[in-house]
Amino acid sequence: MSNQENVAKKLGLENTENGYELNKKSLLDSIGGPLGILEAVLPATLFSFSYAIFQDALIAVGVAAGSSLIFIAIRLIQRKALTQAIVGALAIALAAFLALRDGGQAADYFIPGFITNAVYGSVLLVSVLIRRPIMGYVAQLLFGLARWREHKPSYRRLRLVTLIWVGFFSARLAVQLPLYFAGAVEALALARAVMGAPLYAGLLALTWVLLRRIKVS
Repeated sequence: MSNQENVAKKLGLENTENGYELNKKSLLDSIGGPLGILEAVLPATLFSFSYAIFQDALIAVGVAAGSSLIFIAIRLIQRKALTQAIVGALAIALAAFLALRDGGQAADYFIPGFITNAVYGSVLLVSVLIRRPIMGYVAQLLFGLARWREHKPSYRRLRLVTLIWVGFFSARLAVQLPLYFAGAVEALALARAVMGAPLYAGLLALTWVLLRRIKVS
């Protein structure tokens, strides 16, 4: 898969005869499809429910890890790519280590997610500060908008789209970090689920609308 196709897929776009388009199927595929959504949401949800019932981080981690192994088995049976499931399993392994280490607590299970959001948000913000908004290069790759930095209206819109992505990752941290410091494991898991696939799908749709307007301007 080319870089162009890879970027398009991550943005939920499908390459059609009329160029890249956003539709329900491509949007669902971009967030992993039904199985991928379950892989992203279910382990953390099971972790929080198990911890709420047993008040034991070891049991909660075991339940979450078990669900991850089930997803790997499903992909093996269906002969699907294992990349997403394996990455998810590695993330759970790191989360488990943080939660079960000496001095750790159940809420530490969610630390890898905080790091991921902070890194993505920081990279996007830096790209804006140095006047090289990442979404400009995305538009250039997908739509051939080679001179977007010289066209002020396009530049401003692409900067705005990039800042919207910064806001997305920042909002996750702004909502979830206070819950983490309060030790509110169940509320944190709920916030992570709501601000995961559903909010991400909305962000992809908004990004497409804004990029498409740049393309035809």
